[in-house]
Amino acid sequence: MTKIGLRKLILLLGDIILLYVSLGLTLFFRYRLPFFSASPINDIWELHKWPFSLVYALWIAIFYSAGMYDWEHFTTRRIHVLQIVLRPLVVGTALAVLLFYFIPALTITPKTNLLIDSAITFALISLWRLVFMGISSRASKINVLFLGSTGETQKFSKRLAKNPSLGYHIVGTIHISQFDHDNIKNIIKESNVDIVVIEPSVLANQELVRAFYEILPMGVSIINFPEFYESVTGKIPVSIISETWFLENLIEINKRTFEVIKRVLDIAVASLLLVPAFIMLPLVAIAIAIDSRGPIFYHQKRVGKGGRPFYFIKFRSMIEGADALDGKKGNGDDARHTRVGKFLRKTYLDELPQIINVLRGEMSFVGPRPERPKYVAELKKQIPFYEIRLLVKPGITGLAQINMQNDASVEDAPEKLQYDLFYIKNRSLLTDLAIMLKTITILARRTGR
Repeated sequence: MTKIGLRKLILLLGDIILLYVSLGLTLFFRYRLPFFSASPINDIWELHKWPFSLVYALWIAIFYSAGMYDWEHFTTRRIHVLQIVLRPLVVGTALAVLLFYFIPALTITPKTNLLIDSAITFALISLWRLVFMGISSRASKINVLFLGSTGETQKFSKRLAKNPSLGYHIVGTIHISQFDHDNIKNIIKESNVDIVVIEPSVLANQELVRAFYEILPMGVSIINFPEFYESVTGKIPVSIISETWFLENLIEINKRTFEVIKRVLDIAVASLLLVPAFIMLPLVAIAIAIDSRGPIFYHQKRVGKGGRPFYFIKFRSMIEGADALDGKKGNGDDARHTRVGKFLRKTYLDELPQIINVLRGEMSFVGPRPERPKYVAELKKQIPFYEIRLLVKPGITGLAQINMQNDASVEDAPEKLQYDLFYIKNRSLLTDLAIMLKTITILARRTGR
């Protein structure tokens, strides 16, 4: 059995055990009875054991069909783990409801118990995956062979080699022009290769595709480079994708329901935040007025969804006329910031007025950072596919904002675009929730920016 196969089996066995642990905890919490006493809990367990076993068999089948045991989902990134577990579990819970209500032979029709069990299952299996991936990354490595040598693949393979904690060992890189079918087979056998990562151009060569087909019985996983890069980093490798990639991956018709729900939630959350915002407004306004001359609010033109310009609102954190001044200082601070402004930025309170932008529909709470028109015009010329980030509404927070130390820097725009494209492709309510929770964690630490 290959390393990947063994890890899949361990992950599956862990899931099965935790499903029954979840049922035990559900019955314990619901009926508040000790596990190991001669109490009615034994009868309750027997009543639920077999019906839920049928449900769990269905859930495992759904988990497998959803790709929860595919090696590319072996990740330690919390957002992905939550997504991977939640989606199939929601489907499984819905089907379980149908089973209980339409199959009288199951003898029970649980409502509260099923919901509690689903919630506990989600928590335990998510935690199990994070722990397992963490241990796996420090245990025996997954051997990776790169086929196709480009600047991007070379850079990424070096990155994996320098970060062994990611759990990969780079066997080598072979240029397509050096491809030899028998030689590849020997390398796979001798180096115990688990994954062969191929650059997209390889798939256009039918001879190479047939050669890879013959390699499959050796138990090797074959994946193209963009998918491998995305699964490891949570970013899209912009430098090697083409228009075809966007046509295949950005199917916006599938996101329409999500966008409607997201808009409703944006309005609801913004409305709730208006109360504390109005309470804080006089205090912040007085502090800004006492500390420096100028308006309370700062308006700046930014580019929104579809390239439409809008003016976003912030509490003023700089001296008046700061846009025309050079704010660089030797210690990395910005001399244009006022004393109150430094506090507002460190606590992110300067962003609070952007609630108005959210209510207007110009922004969302989660999305790519809105940029100034002149920067967008420059970056569209310098960075391929930059305009794709305008496909969605900009956000107060987002993947780039929580993963990069300086997401406002023009120099970091290429990396920021990688995060933005990953978000656009994979955006969902769970992704937004995870980003919001991470943002709250950052606010609690007061790391500033």
